[in-house]
Order: sequence, then structure tokens, then C-alpha cells
Amino acid sequence: MKWFLGCVRLYFRFAVIFLPAAFLISCSEGSSLSEKAFIVPEKIRLKSSTAQAARVVGELKSGDQVMVTDRENDEDGDNWSKVKGPNGESGWVESRYLVKQEIVEKSRKIADEIKDIPTQAIGRSKATLKLRLAPDRSDDDNVATLLPLGTALEIVARERKPRPATTDNKGDNKGETKEDSDNNVKYDNWYEVRLKDYAVLPAGWIYGGSVELEVPPEIVYFVSTGRRITGWQKIGTVTGEDSKSGDHFLVMERKNFGGDEGVDFDRVKVLAYDPQSRDYSTPFREDIAGRFPVTMKMNGTRGHFQLIAVDKNGQEQKLTYTVEMLEGGKVKVTKPSKNNTAK
Repeated sequence: MKWFLGCVRLYFRFAVIFLPAAFLISCSEGSSLSEKAFIVPEKIRLKSSTAQAARVVGELKSGDQVMVTDRENDEDGDNWSKVKGPNGESGWVESRYLVKQEIVEKSRKIADEIKDIPTQAIGRSKATLKLRLAPDRSDDDNVATLLPLGTALEIVARERKPRPATTDNKGDNKGETKEDSDNNVKYDNWYEVRLKDYAVLPAGWIYGGSVELEVPPEIVYFVSTGRRITGWQKIGTVTGEDSKSGDHFLVMERKNFGGDEGVDFDRVKVLAYDPQSRDYSTPFREDIAGRFPVTMKMNGTRGHFQLIAVDKNGQEQKLTYTVEMLEGGKVKVTKPSKNNTAK
């Protein structure tokens, strides 16, 4: 009996000694990270640890909301996050594949603001580049995520901003042109874009020097001499007697050299498809400086397009042109009257 009581006393002595330590461990686990984030890639595997030989313990997909409970660096210095998935799955993923909830909300707000603006052009990234929440690359505080080479971009607007004195060349301008890399260039061109393939981050800003426009192949060779195509809108489709069809386009262009970089285009023209010759003609062309967006609205064979014209003093005016698709692949454009109101 004495021996039993001695064991009981000894047990409580050890309990008193180790209980605070156990309590601290429990508190430590309870005070771990609890941050909401979203999975960016189409699919990603959960690992049992950050080690290279770690086993796969689950899989998550783009758009899945997770809870980040811990972070640590692996032996190569890469940052990893321990996450808990929507169905209770738990494991480690590289932190670069996650995006915080607040960033997702900001990107979705941008998408909501531009939802009614028609696409002005289609572009594709020439390099790995940064999707930003504002047209500014003076630092990386506004970076939402890294987009891979070849990402498709729906361009809705363009802005010209003063170039920062020092820029981070890792991501924003790997694909820059010679003109972009010229130290004498004092401004950056930016595109506001929609990302069709990125449901998590649907919109943001991209440095223009890393984007190549994908002009429709049927009209790419009809660019005016000394100019480049900066935007286009589809007017409508015409079908010939042989059932072959083609599209009419409204095209915006800008001078390659000596033009006003403060505008998005300095010429608009119509490329009309002839179903008999299967070739394009230019029934309308006007040299006019303007800014995006250009909006095209057709109701059957009749409609109109609007553009924002900019005069030499920087004053803007919204102009409306009527459009009519005629037989034989012809297109008629009527210029606006003088009673257009200033924007």
C-alpha cells in the first residue's frame, strides 16, 4: 500500500512538471496560421511534407478555397504552405500556387468594373509575367500572381504611365521589345485585361512590353503601311453562294514612328470581306486619334460603333458612326454629324 501511494505521489509530481509544457504545445498548435487562400493552378497535389520524396496525400483544383495553417521553407529555400482543403484534405503545397483571399477580391472587383467593356484586342504573354492589381511596377506589393508564357489575354484598356526610376526585370518585361528597353523611354504601356482561363483571378493589369497582340490571321496582312494594328472589332459575318463565310472587321491602327503615344489609335478603317473573291477591301478609312474603348453594336445588318476622339489639346469627344452591311460583302459607314456631345 505504501508502495502504491508512493507511485501516486510520484505520478502527480511529474504531471505538475510536464503539464505546463503540454499546455504550451497545445497553445502553439492553436495559435497556428489561419489564413484563407485559393488554389491558382488547374490541379495541384498535396504532399505529406516539404521533402522532395514526400508522398502525395491528396489533390486540389483551381478555385478551391483552403485554409493555410502553417508555412516553412524546404532545403532549397522554397516556401511551402500547409493547407486544409474544402473537404478536409490536408497537406503541403508550394506557396506560389496560392493567392490570398483579399487579392482575389480585388481582382474580381476589377473584373466587375470592366464587365461591360468589349474586348479591344486579344494578346498573349511573351514570357512569364506578373498580373498586377494596378498599372505600376515600382514595387511588387500589387502583384496578384505570375502568369506563364503564352497566357491568353483579353485587352479592354491601355494606359501610359511614367516609367519608374528602377524596375524589377524579373517578370514584367522579360519579353520587352528594343523600344521598351531603351533607357530614353520615359513611359510604360499597360494593358487592363480579362483572363478567361483564370476563374480565380479574372482581371488585372499587365505590362504591355511583355504582350504580343494576336491579330486575326485573315486581316493581319491588311495593316496600313507604316502602322500597326492596335485593336479590332468584328462587325458581322457574310456567307457566299458556295457556303464559304468571312467576317467584316473594324480595325484600329497607330503609326509605328512619330505618332502620339498618348492615344491608342490614330486611324480607324473597315475591312470588308468579299465572298466572291474571298478577299478584303477597305470601304471606309479615317485618320482620327482616339482612346479605347471602341464599342461595336449590331442588330442584324445595321448598327453603329462609338469611339472616343482626342484633339490636339487632349479634349475628348464621343463620336458615333452608323454601319450597314449590304449585299455582296459591302459595308457602308456614315460619319457622325456635328451635334455629337463632348464626353
